[in-house]
Amino acid sequence: MLIDSRSPTLSLPPDFYDCLEVEVKKQISIDPIKNDTLLGTRLCYRTEITNENGPILTVHFEGANVKLKPIQTFNRLIKRFEYYCFGITNIASTYNEFSDGTGVYGNYVQANFLIGYDLETRMVSFKPTDCTKL
Repeated sequence: MLIDSRSPTLSLPPDFYDCLEVEVKKQISIDPIKNDTLLGTRLCYRTEITNENGPILTVHFEGANVKLKPIQTFNRLIKRFEYYCFGITNIASTYNEFSDGTGVYGNYVQANFLIGYDLETRMVSFKPTDCTKL
C-alpha cells in the first residue's frame, strides 16, 4: 500500500475492492443508484451519507487498525443532486502503464488524522484529530 497525499482516493486491488463493495451495500439500508450513465459503475446513493447513517470501515495495517468514518469514504458527487458516492475505488479503474497495481491510500481517507512518518524505523502512525481545530 502506497500512502500518497496527492492522490485523492483509496484505491484497492479488484478482488479486494469487489468484496468490500458487497459488504458496504449490506450496511446501507437503501438501494444504490443503478443504470445512471452519469455515474457509470460507481456505488452511489440518492441520499446523504453521514457519520450517523453510513458504515465505519477499518483499514488493517500491520500493527494498526485505522477506523474511517463515512465522511472520509463517501463524497457528494454532484453539488446540485443529493448523490453520495463511495470514495474508495477499484485500482483497475485508475490503472495505467506506469502503475504496478499497488493500492493507494489517498488523501480523502487521510482527512482528520495526523500522520507521522518515521523514516529510520520505516513506521507510519495515525492519530485521529479534528483538523478544523488546528
